[in-house]
Amino acid sequence: MKNKNFFQRMAQLIAIFGLSLLIGNISAFIAMNMLSIPKDTLFFLWQRQFIDAMVQLGMIKGMWLLFIDNIVIYLYQKNRKNLLLLILSIIVFVLGEFFIVPLSYETSRIAFQQYEMNQVTSDFLIIKHKEDVLGGFNLFILLIYLIINIFYKQEENKVKN
Repeated sequence: MKNKNFFQRMAQLIAIFGLSLLIGNISAFIAMNMLSIPKDTLFFLWQRQFIDAMVQLGMIKGMWLLFIDNIVIYLYQKNRKNLLLLILSIIVFVLGEFFIVPLSYETSRIAFQQYEMNQVTSDFLIIKHKEDVLGGFNLFILLIYLIINIFYKQEENKVKN
């Protein structure tokens, strides 16, 4: 029984690490967007190089950690809270892996092309807006995940005391 509790706690710790990577990356993306100047191709080139690195170093790894560890947590303890957290992590994973990350690469590709032309294109602004909206939705889901995690822990403590 001790080993089960240890592995469950480790999975929770790793899931929190994945959540932190995701929220940290999204926060950096928001900050980058706040600094952007609509007609500056050099800034967008630099921004996209930064975002591509952050996607590779943090976002993809964070999504996988959150997703896999929520599966492990749910398998160790099947309850409503863990099922809800698993569902939210699946939504974050699918949205990120199959929509946001490909959009991010496409946005970067267009940014690199427009830098060579020295002109910000409407295609870039449209696809970047889609990426921003989906990223904002993912952040919203992650915040719900965090609130549920905290809320249910408080309820569990009330029952134990």
